[in-house]
Amino acid sequence: MFFFLISVTLVLPAQAQQKDKKSSSSKKDTVSTTLDSLKAKQVSLDEVVITAKESKGLSTSSIIDRRAMKHLQPSSFTDLLSLLPGGRSQDPNLRSANLIGLRQTGTPSTDYDISSLGTSFLIDGAPISTRANMQYTAGLMNQSDANYKRDITGKGVDMRTLSTDQIERVEIIRGIPSVEYGDITNGVVKIIRKQGESGVEARIKADGFSKLAYVGKGFAFPDKKTFLNVDFDFLNSKSDPTNSFENFKRVNTSIRFNKLWENNTRDINFKSDLDYGTSFDNQRVDPDVDVLGIDKYKSEYNRLALSNNLDIDFHQQRFLKSIHLKSSLSMQHDQINQTKWVQTGAASILNPYTEAGVHTVGFLPANYTAHLLVDGKPVDVFLKAMAKMGFKSGKINHGILVGVEANYSKNLGRGQVFDPYLPPAAGMSTRPRAYKNIPATKDLSVFAEDLVDVNLGKHKLEMAAGVRATTMAGLSAIDPRVNALWALPKINIGAQKLQINLGAGIGWQSKFPVIAQLYPDYTYSDLEQLNYYHNNPEYRTASVMTYKFLAENKNLQPARNRKWELKAHFSMNRNRLSITYFKESMSNAFRNSTELKFMDFKRYDASVLDPNKITAAPDIKDLPYRDLKAMKLIGLVTNGSAIYKEGIEYRYNSPRINKINTRITVDGAWFKSVYENSLPVYKTKGLVIDNEEFIYAGLYNDDNGYIRSQLNTNATIDTYLPKIGLEFSTSIQSRWFSSSQNARKSGTPIEYVDVNGVTRPYTEADKKDKYLQWLNTDYSEELFVKNTIPLDVNVNFKVVKNFKDKVRVGMFVNRIFNYAPDYKVNGFTIRRSGFNSPYFGMELSFNL
Repeated sequence: MFFFLISVTLVLPAQAQQKDKKSSSSKKDTVSTTLDSLKAKQVSLDEVVITAKESKGLSTSSIIDRRAMKHLQPSSFTDLLSLLPGGRSQDPNLRSANLIGLRQTGTPSTDYDISSLGTSFLIDGAPISTRANMQYTAGLMNQSDANYKRDITGKGVDMRTLSTDQIERVEIIRGIPSVEYGDITNGVVKIIRKQGESGVEARIKADGFSKLAYVGKGFAFPDKKTFLNVDFDFLNSKSDPTNSFENFKRVNTSIRFNKLWENNTRDINFKSDLDYGTSFDNQRVDPDVDVLGIDKYKSEYNRLALSNNLDIDFHQQRFLKSIHLKSSLSMQHDQINQTKWVQTGAASILNPYTEAGVHTVGFLPANYTAHLLVDGKPVDVFLKAMAKMGFKSGKINHGILVGVEANYSKNLGRGQVFDPYLPPAAGMSTRPRAYKNIPATKDLSVFAEDLVDVNLGKHKLEMAAGVRATTMAGLSAIDPRVNALWALPKINIGAQKLQINLGAGIGWQSKFPVIAQLYPDYTYSDLEQLNYYHNNPEYRTASVMTYKFLAENKNLQPARNRKWELKAHFSMNRNRLSITYFKESMSNAFRNSTELKFMDFKRYDASVLDPNKITAAPDIKDLPYRDLKAMKLIGLVTNGSAIYKEGIEYRYNSPRINKINTRITVDGAWFKSVYENSLPVYKTKGLVIDNEEFIYAGLYNDDNGYIRSQLNTNATIDTYLPKIGLEFSTSIQSRWFSSSQNARKSGTPIEYVDVNGVTRPYTEADKKDKYLQWLNTDYSEELFVKNTIPLDVNVNFKVVKNFKDKVRVGMFVNRIFNYAPDYKVNGFTIRRSGFNSPYFGMELSFNL
């Protein structure tokens, strides 16, 4: 508010001087010229927007331009999401993968990663494909593993790797996109980078967690129709300012060529981009915590991409308007190098074999150092051809779009590489696997769309109706989509005119499985038959029965989302208000589920041996045994997740208030997200009853489900003072409430399976059975009680000073003020006050 008062003090005298000049002038043309000049300045000032803008097109989307990004002062693409309706400023978290989530509140578990996987990122029209990414650490994927929070296999794009300084404009389509865009369920992020001549641009930013540097320049050739842009940026971030043992580094560089040929009949524009990006995740143990200092983790990402665009626009053709050809080739070399100190305890069996059957095996050392290399080399090829035609039928104008798109993805890496005799974890269910032996994925899409606009008197109707058909590896999907926008006649309200546009749309979007989901690794189950651990190492022996399962789901289908929405846009005297109601339904998203397997094995009795008399390791042929059966749940990717979204998004933009050059922007959203398991699931119980393992599994109709909702509003007051080169904003971010609730579920199975594979219905009588009663769980009603967190308010402040448009100094403070009162849940006080400290940073930019 201090800067706000300064702006009033600085601007009012200038306005007063203008009024004095007007009153002393007696010439009409001078007054007219002055008024025209003031109007021109007012229009240009009003076009300065430091927040996102809602698109006026058919698809619901937000547009973030260069000026908004400069004022935001971001470190990565993740920061831009705070400008979307329902978004909120967050402190950077660069220690784990940053995944996008549109129109939802929270992602309760990895079973709902389709939210990020189903969002497509396009850079100058070329997609960032993650289909061939397989940088997971097999057998170690749990929350204690260093790669758990950084793994993006089947999760989409890690936004930490995307810098914003190269970007000129971003459009984030949240609604129903054109059929031009496919292999999506949630949305499209269209990134357009800087093109054309510019001076040397440089940016240096520092905050509590990271340091960032950027430099770029645009060169123009003598013909002024050929341009070359070069960019480079570097980011170094720590997980905590006091922790030097975990950090994230990013380097991006780009060379972009643009050539334009113009004549009376057509314009030809050719663009070619060469991009290189690399990032490093490093983590090692603090020697003050672990004196051995052995545990280390390093994840390295390297991507080289070449993309080309050829656009031909025809001037004199009546039917064919333009042709667009796009292609890209990207190659990555990604590696995870992990060193672990493994402590197994005594008598941990080691089985390095990859064949099914009975194996005589040895034992792991009590402790050892294990090394794991995950070597991935994804290759992605993208080709796209489109043509736009147009014709008129009566009063109806038709714009026809037809096109074809092809994608190829393959991983040529060595895959999971480790010493099977010193595995990264005891009892691993996987073995080393070469990614280059996994088949490639290829898909082909065709699409067609008719964009219609017609004037009906003072009414105007626009509508886009199209369909996209895609096929890949025996899978197929057909996605119809329709959007409509109706512009009503302007309504006179006093001296002003109110413009109302009403819109509606419905569409289907499909996302195809990635390579890791289509072609899973073998799962190994080693059933211990004999574990004879003698004091003399020469007499030690063990026997295992190994089962080898390929948990490949032949029935896996593309995840499919149905969207529909209603929206309204109001504008009057440069006041703009947009409201959108949407509903989304996806019942077959990808999930890491399980299937039940049954196995036979023997249990040998070594108690008949006298350890003081044996002279050699015992042979299982000489030992008595019992025939046993076992059941085990094996991992399987299914279409078992359901996500249902509903919400209202809104945004209001005022014109800049005269004299103080201040604009008010109010945006926000109410979101409700329901996450469920849409398929029955098997569950086993790890019980031992009467010295016997529990040999039953239950099939349950519902699993863990979650209901999340929240309502938030962001009010931004920004002031732009071009005469003194000052701009600043105060953002009041209010989250009126957020609630979470576990969806109701029954702990009673619909049927059960015994160890022989026999299935029977589960009855009321089974609840009293000595064994079967353990399959039933009575859940307390408290588990399903709705938990609501009341209001909390953050105030953020940003200020930028420009020095003759050459030097720009910026500063931001998040949570300069925070209001988060304590509240009670079931009589217990939840304390929030005093736990949100401010977060701030500064940056310096040059434009020479």
